[in-house]
Amino acid sequence: MSKTLEQILGFENLTGLIQDPRGGVPAELIPPGFTNTAGAQQVAGDSAKYTKVAGTRQTARLVQYGSPSVKRGLKNVSEVPVKLMHTHEHINHEMRVLTALRQYDNPQLQMRGQQEVDRQTAGFRMLFNNLRASTIFSIFRFGQIYFDGAGELLPTSSGAVTTVDFTVPAGNKNQLDVFGAGAIIGASWATAGTDIIGDMHALRKAARKLTGYPLRHAFYGENILGYFLGNDKLKEFLVRNPAMQTALISGDIPDGLFGLNWHPFYEAFFEDSGGTLRDWWSGDTITFTPDPSPDWWDWLLGSYEVPTELGIASDASAALANFATQHGMFSYASITTDPPGIKHNAGDTFLPTLKVPGAIFIADVTP
Repeated sequence: MSKTLEQILGFENLTGLIQDPRGGVPAELIPPGFTNTAGAQQVAGDSAKYTKVAGTRQTARLVQYGSPSVKRGLKNVSEVPVKLMHTHEHINHEMRVLTALRQYDNPQLQMRGQQEVDRQTAGFRMLFNNLRASTIFSIFRFGQIYFDGAGELLPTSSGAVTTVDFTVPAGNKNQLDVFGAGAIIGASWATAGTDIIGDMHALRKAARKLTGYPLRHAFYGENILGYFLGNDKLKEFLVRNPAMQTALISGDIPDGLFGLNWHPFYEAFFEDSGGTLRDWWSGDTITFTPDPSPDWWDWLLGSYEVPTELGIASDASAALANFATQHGMFSYASITTDPPGIKHNAGDTFLPTLKVPGAIFIADVTP
């Protein structure tokens, strides 16, 4: 059965196609809770603010029964203004596609035209899905996201013109001098005699003290497995845990080791503007995080005004009525006349938000 141009090229249909979650970079490495935007906060435009609340480590005070209450002031509550990331690109479908889509009396030919639109849209869609996933890789690797002057994503800070900085504390990076009293990772994990078990216990304890969020995930580089297998104390531990030992020897760090879920982020990459595949992770890096929760990790989705009609409006008032507000990813098409064809626009306005910067720990295990 044939369809109208509005059904095929309408903004609702195209936006639905763009929002399909598939992508080209290995986004499946990221636990779903970090990529889920179902409960994301929707904001107007590309500016927003969120409330940052630090948990207290103090206790309530005793008073005599029946005595007046003691006033307690609100502490560590602040509003953080942020600017969302915005991307907007377009592709052009050829005139032959438009011709096929208008063949209402030839459903088979029209279907081929729609399949071509869907195919091109799927390829277009990957760009936006790849960007969302890659921003998560960058946050977990650096605590920052880097772009050059042309808006191209960068794998390091080199050449960065725009930096999205989530202000991860210095003590939560490298050797993890969390409280300024000495590094948790004081000796290289590449050395067989290093007490890796002790380091992990100290880190989990420090995370509880610093933010109150228990660590649940470890995103690791390709050298970490070898360090575990070569560590003297871990060998003694694994002798009493044959199932875990078998998993390690087979090439995976099993979930449950040190009470964490382990994710091989050394497989994470993206393709830069020059066509070069760029790895995100260094071999000696592990990033530790709690379970994803809106308390410390969230998404902000900005809005964009999207035209809802393919044609040209009769006047300004009619044109204004032909726009809808779309949050997050958006997509729409218009018929062009010079040259004849279809211009297909798509974009995204978003920001993954590290509301508690101290909740993640980006460790280099070879000081």
